[in-house]
Amino acid sequence: MPEVIDKITSATRASWPVWLTAAATLLSGLSGTVQPLLVRLSSHPKLFSMVASYQLYHLNKSLTVAFGYMLIFLSLNLLSRKRRAWQVALGLACVSLFLQLARIGSEHIHWLQDHQLAQDLPSYSCLPPLLTIVLLLATRSYFAVKSEKATFMMALKLAGLGLAAVIAYGVTGFFLLDKRDFGLNFELYPSLIRTLRELFLSGNSDLVAHTRYGQWFIESLHLYGILAGASVIFSAFRPIRYKLITQPRERELAASILEQNGKTALDIFKLSADKSYFFDAENTSFVAYKTCIDTAVVLGDAVGPREKLGPLINDFAIHCHNNGWKVAFLQTTPAFIDIYRELGFKAVRVGEDAVVDLDLFTSKTVAKKTFKSVVKKFDKEGYTLTRHRPPHSEAFLDELADISRQWLQLPGRRERGFSLGKFDRAELQHDNVFILRDKEGKGLAFVNEIRSYRKGEVTIDMMRHIEKAPNGTMDFLFAKLLFFLKEEGFTHFSLGLAALSGVGEDADATIEEKAMQKIFAHLNRFFSYKGLKAYKDKFDPTWEDRFLVYEGGVPGLVKAGLAIAKATED
Repeated sequence: MPEVIDKITSATRASWPVWLTAAATLLSGLSGTVQPLLVRLSSHPKLFSMVASYQLYHLNKSLTVAFGYMLIFLSLNLLSRKRRAWQVALGLACVSLFLQLARIGSEHIHWLQDHQLAQDLPSYSCLPPLLTIVLLLATRSYFAVKSEKATFMMALKLAGLGLAAVIAYGVTGFFLLDKRDFGLNFELYPSLIRTLRELFLSGNSDLVAHTRYGQWFIESLHLYGILAGASVIFSAFRPIRYKLITQPRERELAASILEQNGKTALDIFKLSADKSYFFDAENTSFVAYKTCIDTAVVLGDAVGPREKLGPLINDFAIHCHNNGWKVAFLQTTPAFIDIYRELGFKAVRVGEDAVVDLDLFTSKTVAKKTFKSVVKKFDKEGYTLTRHRPPHSEAFLDELADISRQWLQLPGRRERGFSLGKFDRAELQHDNVFILRDKEGKGLAFVNEIRSYRKGEVTIDMMRHIEKAPNGTMDFLFAKLLFFLKEEGFTHFSLGLAALSGVGEDADATIEEKAMQKIFAHLNRFFSYKGLKAYKDKFDPTWEDRFLVYEGGVPGLVKAGLAIAKATED
């Protein structure tokens, strides 16, 4: 039976049984670290006198402290519902309980009772690990988030290499010490024994540093061991690493679903090679996504019949959370915002999509001064826009590549992916390409026509021009292009997203939107977001809101932003 998300069950907003279990684990860890400090016996209990040396007794105390610290660390991973953290925490809690029972056994078992001890260990010291064990077992079904198997094996290898390195460091250090440092000369075998005792917490109580160098060496050995252990622990609990493995039949299925349910000009990019897919059980709906910085970034809305989208998004969120990923949807439309919010996601407006009515543009907008003078000038000077249908010759593709290369040399221009296409000769073989030439036939600019899944609408992907293109080049190209597309029977043309257009300007804007608006108002002098909006405004478009849907509050919004930046750069 599928798990149901009650609002958002993310790693940052766990349910109360998870919080309770993590709190008990934290309490057990704190108890393990503090209790040995509070009870200082003049001699170790009779039970340990019978079976262990004095050094091993104190090794027991040191292990209790070490396990306590590890349980504190694990409590944080339990909040993320990590399965591996649950397994390790259960094992450590059981060992901690055993150590506690062993230590208090001699004071409360009559025939082992040692009347010479002035102080004993309280019986209730075993309750925190016992409570932790009970809660861990009772809530085991909540801990389903996977950790990366490859990194777990790497952690094991790292543990072996780290231990060998630390031991080598310790042996070499002891062997090279002068007699004045500790009053002793250390041969290789004693150096090994001394190192192992320092690392495995039994200590070298007979060693007293006589010099600052000797004291530093012991401290450096401890620090080296701590850093090696910390790196192993961190590696063991990393989230599942995203691997892009998409079968051709998955992309074919996605294309088939888009044919029936696609609604926007952005949908075509859901079939790009950088996308992975998540389908519902009936293969009637899907999301296209890419994972960066432990965040699954979905392009646009989920695709499918409306009644299927809620369960699909719910199942996808569970899939992501179980892999240790957060979820974000980039450039969603207002049509499905209610579904996301019902599942507990938040939405922040990230811009507006410009949609040009071709009837309006060709009858009124193009007659305005903005376009009229440019069209008249370029027509007079012999500039022409021509369409090239695929397949394209290698010579033509070389010409486009040269234009693209010059465009990429302009300040701020670079290839971007995920929600846009890159210059790819193979992909261009599927597209109509419109190229603007001067009267000598030299190519100055081009655009490639791509499909929109909205009825009657068409759009473009790349629009690139040479480095020294005449002023008004792109205005002329678009004016001629939109006339041509209207004659082909299209009714609307998508100019694409104007990022941050309208964000934070409304009186009812959210705090997040207002914060974004202020931040990008300062950045506008570098990136000219307002310039893009002003340019597209010349076409008299209808502006349609686009949203970023995310989870996890402000930290989740920040992480989603970083993941999106990474996704578009790769």
